[in-house]
Amino acid sequence: MTLTEPIYGPPLGGASHLGTIHQAPMPPWRTPEEAIEYKEDPKGFLLDRWELYKDQVEVMHNWVITLTYYLPDYEEIGTTGFKLYRSDKQHDEALWQGKVGLVVAKGPLAFVDDEHVQFRGQNIEIGQWVLYDIMEGRQFTVERMHCRRLKDTQIVMKVRDPRLIY
Repeated sequence: MTLTEPIYGPPLGGASHLGTIHQAPMPPWRTPEEAIEYKEDPKGFLLDRWELYKDQVEVMHNWVITLTYYLPDYEEIGTTGFKLYRSDKQHDEALWQGKVGLVVAKGPLAFVDDEHVQFRGQNIEIGQWVLYDIMEGRQFTVERMHCRRLKDTQIVMKVRDPRLIY
C-alpha cells in the first residue's frame, strides 16, 4: 500500500486523498470562483461544504464544532471597483488572531444544565457565528474546512457578522 491509496474509500467531494493532512488554517476555497462565492456569503459557503460531511460524524457529550472564519483575499473599496488585497503577513496575523467560527454541530449535552454549570436558557444553534478564545479547543481540518472543537462553556458570545471581530 502506498500513502495515496484510500484506507476506507475515496474522500467525499472528489478531493485528493491527502486533502485532510494539512491541519493549520487554510482558505476553504480551492479556485478563484470559490473565493468569490465565499466572499459574497461565507456562512452559506461553509454550510454547503459541511453538508457533504455532516452525516458522517456524530458529536458527543457537550462538544461544539465550528468552522473557522477565514478573511477573504481582498476588500472592495466602496463602489470604486478597486480591490485592496491582503498581504500574506495580514493573512498570517488574521489566522493567529482568528477567533470566530460558524457552529456546524454540537453534542446532545451541549448547553444542558447540570450540577456544575447552569446556562439559564443560553444556547447556540447550527449556523450561528460564535466567538471563542484562540487558545481554547483543538483544531482539525476536514477537506480545507478548518475546524475547532470546543466545550460549550468555552464559547464567549454569539456574533452577527464575523468581520466585526479581529
